Amino acid sequence: MKPEQQLWAAVPLVAMAGCVDAIGWLRLDEMFIGIITGNSTLLGVALAGGEWARAGALAGLVGLFALGALAGAMIGLKAKRWRIPAVLTAVAVLFALGAVLPFEGLVPPALFALVPAMGMVNTALPAAGGITFLTGTLVRSMQFLVGGLAGELPPGTWLPHFCSWVGVVCGALLGAVVEMQAGSNALLVPALGLAVGAVLVGRKIARAA
Repeated sequence: MKPEQQLWAAVPLVAMAGCVDAIGWLRLDEMFIGIITGNSTLLGVALAGGEWARAGALAGLVGLFALGALAGAMIGLKAKRWRIPAVLTAVAVLFALGAVLPFEGLVPPALFALVPAMGMVNTALPAAGGITFLTGTLVRSMQFLVGGLAGELPPGTWLPHFCSWVGVVCGALLGAVVEMQAGSNALLVPALGLAVGAVLVGRKIARAA
């Protein structure tokens, strides 16, 4: 998949990440599943306030995310041209596992599946520059918009980056609605979406072979 195609392919993945993070935020004590910048900030605040148990939980989330990214990179390296469907399948399985594991306690067992999955999904599309961190994406969209207006970049270069930001908002909206309606089964929605995406990309790769 070409780099520009990966940018557009990242949009539904960003929406999925927003969906999962919204579900996690509603279930957790104001901690994120995939936004490590937010968790790192909260970690500093917890340390400053002497909230050692909360700080430990937040540090654990950061560590689990890093392990997921490491595992995703290894899967992608082994899968070669099948990187995208292989990583998406692994993430879908972890999301489905997270849906059936308990979501209770300071560090719920479900997080041992969900947080690594969020780290892993960032490795599916290397050219996209990441799925779960959108600050840089929004900045790039504005920079590319200015570049396009100045004639230094092709028109529309900014659009996939901006759509990724819109995607995370729409995904968070979907996640909140699904959580309120489906409860414990809410995480099966992004799991199913990723499984379908993995099959579609896999079929495309097979046809191109």
